Amino acid sequence: MDIRSLRYFTAVYEERSLSAAAKRCFVAQPSISAAIAQLEDALKVTLFTRHSKGVTATDNAKDLYPHACKVINDLQALPSLFNTPQNNLDLSVSLMPFLSGSLVSQVIKTMLEQVPNLQLNLVDESEQADLRFTCQRYLTSEDIFHPLWEDDYVLAMAPNHMLAKQKDISLKQIDGLPFISRTPCDIIESWHYLIHKQGIQVDVRAQVKTEEYALDLVAAGLGISLIPEHSARQRSDICLRPLNDANFKRLVGLAHHKSQSLPNRLLQSILNSKMDLQKALQKQLLDN
Repeated sequence: MDIRSLRYFTAVYEERSLSAAAKRCFVAQPSISAAIAQLEDALKVTLFTRHSKGVTATDNAKDLYPHACKVINDLQALPSLFNTPQNNLDLSVSLMPFLSGSLVSQVIKTMLEQVPNLQLNLVDESEQADLRFTCQRYLTSEDIFHPLWEDDYVLAMAPNHMLAKQKDISLKQIDGLPFISRTPCDIIESWHYLIHKQGIQVDVRAQVKTEEYALDLVAAGLGISLIPEHSARQRSDICLRPLNDANFKRLVGLAHHKSQSLPNRLLQSILNSKMDLQKALQKQLLDN
């Protein structure tokens, strides 16, 4: 394993194509393929799956990417390490309104604690930003995605709701019940398709934009709602119950355009944020 292999790996990861990576690195495609094969052999993992349109990064590649970027950036920074003062790092970050505020805040906290002179500007999702808190389904082929946590969708209801005593709930049991809908919601099309297919109709009493508003209305007893579990786990005024005949998930993380190179200290803080979140979520499960 050498720095050249890591550079070729990051090029393939960002371009999603062996030929595009070869052009970017000014080498022949066989050199890229050989370097990736050597890297996979050294790590005993598969990094990419090949297909007619290019390559798809495996979970192993997604885990390796921030480490590879850190190694490359650290090496590039060596000449100026001892004689160049560290400048402020101004970074704009956009937030989607339907993401867990507590988990997003924890990621931001880790970034601010671990990246010296970082200055964040949090903006609305409609504005241009260096980094975006988003879900996997909203990515484009031009994005690089750093996954942070996975959410399971569950039904949220008031503690005195008639379904609250059950361990899990079927779709037929919510037919005709008062419902709090959220728009935007990253699974709303799949949800509508499923309940229509099953012949289920819910009585939409309110439509809100954020998970917090939906949970407040649920707690007030105005209806049930389909909510990402991590957004509601800390609330004591609602009950969460899984659907036993539906399985909705979302993968949340930070994304940026592949043309934008992030500093290694920022990439490392994103990796550390993921580790901190995993520890915190495991602790929540044990406490519950």
